[in-house]
Amino acid sequence: MNTDEIIEKLAEKGIADSRKVLAADIALLNEYGYEVMSFKKKYHYYYVANRPFDTAEIVLLSDVIKASKLSPTQKKQLIDRLSGTLGLYQAEIISNNIVSFGRSRGNSSIIYSVDSIERAINDNKQVSFLYFDYDENHKKVYRKNGERYLANPIIMVWDRDNYYLLCFNNGHDNIVTYRLDKMEDVKVELTERQPHNEYELFNTEEYRKQVVSMFGGELQRITLTFTRDILSDMFDKFGSDLKINKKMDDTYSVTVNVQVSKPLFVWIIGTQGKVKIKSPCKVLEQFNDFVAKIKENY
Repeated sequence: MNTDEIIEKLAEKGIADSRKVLAADIALLNEYGYEVMSFKKKYHYYYVANRPFDTAEIVLLSDVIKASKLSPTQKKQLIDRLSGTLGLYQAEIISNNIVSFGRSRGNSSIIYSVDSIERAINDNKQVSFLYFDYDENHKKVYRKNGERYLANPIIMVWDRDNYYLLCFNNGHDNIVTYRLDKMEDVKVELTERQPHNEYELFNTEEYRKQVVSMFGGELQRITLTFTRDILSDMFDKFGSDLKINKKMDDTYSVTVNVQVSKPLFVWIIGTQGKVKIKSPCKVLEQFNDFVAKIKENY
């Protein structure tokens, strides 16, 4: 809109303005981060550029990038590109107000691994990769003596600042998990993925409810009892559609399908008795054995 059109629109809303005051108002808007662009043909025209993200969304995405295992250089490049979609004033605020608690060196190949796995899933192909751990000097030690892993990818999952690949290994029906920051030289193979129903039927929300951490275990149906002040935690961990039974003395019970694993037991211990395993007996025995071993070692 040109100057006269803006003054006319403001007048319709009961706001009196003039050319001189309007120019000062627009300059003030720009000073405070509300970027109003302009160009001149026969008249002076003003417009507000459409932004793909607002400031709050950029802050949220930047926090995710900061918490990731990408290398510091890649983090800075991505955040700079995101901030570049905002005005200069707002971009400067973003860069000055993001704090990272992570101190890991990161893995610069993650972004390429994600791309390769994404292409493999979309094209129904297998992937191969090297997989490593670190020794006491933070040097890579490759598993399987440096031989490549071959996998049938299902989906990638983000959990607790890490990316994971969920897949099937050839000849095995159980889902296997690999951390992307420990994968190296990921390649899309020419061979198609081995047939499996999970490729199309995999339910991400159902999986999220069943898994306490990415280090899963045997899927079992268990009943837990817990106190009232753990209600919110139970919904957070197992989903909002839980069927909870109220018992006496402000205690509750719930039956869930969950992968029985050490992280599950650690979480229960961390509630300091506010969550207890009621059944099945086999799982309760496993939990008691787990606690007993902890006591023995301390």
